[in-house]
Amino acid sequence: MDLLISTINQLIVDPYILKDKDVSPYQHSQYPWSESYSLTRQFFVVWGFLYLSSLAIYYIFATITFCYFYLDGDKGQKGQNTARWKWDPKQMWDELWISTTSLWVMSGLTAVMETYLLMGNGKLYKDVAEYGWTYLLISPILFLVFTDFLIYWIHRILHHRWVYWLHKLHHHYKETTPFSAFAFHPLDGFAQSFPYHIFVFVFPMHEYMYLATLFLVGMWTINIHDRVTLNLFGVNGAAHHTIHHTKFNYNYGQYFTWCDQVFGSYLDPHLYKPYKDEPADAFHITPRKVTSKTL
Repeated sequence: MDLLISTINQLIVDPYILKDKDVSPYQHSQYPWSESYSLTRQFFVVWGFLYLSSLAIYYIFATITFCYFYLDGDKGQKGQNTARWKWDPKQMWDELWISTTSLWVMSGLTAVMETYLLMGNGKLYKDVAEYGWTYLLISPILFLVFTDFLIYWIHRILHHRWVYWLHKLHHHYKETTPFSAFAFHPLDGFAQSFPYHIFVFVFPMHEYMYLATLFLVGMWTINIHDRVTLNLFGVNGAAHHTIHHTKFNYNYGQYFTWCDQVFGSYLDPHLYKPYKDEPADAFHITPRKVTSKTL
């Protein structure tokens, strides 16, 4: 990320924001921690980059998902998604406003950690040969398992009555849309993203792989709020997270169901409405047999 931030400094901040057009893009070192750039400046550049990139992921991919699944619902009924749930335009605009403002604060809090990383702390590395190709390919799996476990417990703790006031805003949306993805209280959103950034202080990770996983995390967060799911074994998909919003004390996991199954908070979403007794092609799922014992 240091090369990326350095490029932003040299090609955008210097000539267009600070209006220092006489500065050559090659005058500074290729990394931002030269004497030319103060720590304060680097923090605000990282903050701006995180905020704008988060907004881009949110607005672009949430909008694409919304248009694809929500605008032309079953039998051409506008205003319903593939799961046949109505969506409320007022709620959608509320989600957009909260996400846009909360991401500003969340990005600022995250920028503290990312700036610390750029100063040379943590275990990000640049040369694949340093740990080898095998570890490079294993590291994202390790990232998913590590962060899934921590997020499970952070999420579950946020449901405790003493701290639920932080998480309550997000649970205001029971019939979620893709725009619900980042509609959090800023401290809630930061708490649940904290494991992503802690990972690279505990385990080595290639800097490009780190950026790629953060991008995919943003995409996944949008996906689990769109209510249209793939029924993949062990994966905490949109159906699982929908049930979390409707039934509250279940399916706290981020990517997988194993923590919920081990710690007693798993609920199969395909045994409950709106996923129960629906055609398989409506949700891209495999129907499961429902018995009196499972309800």
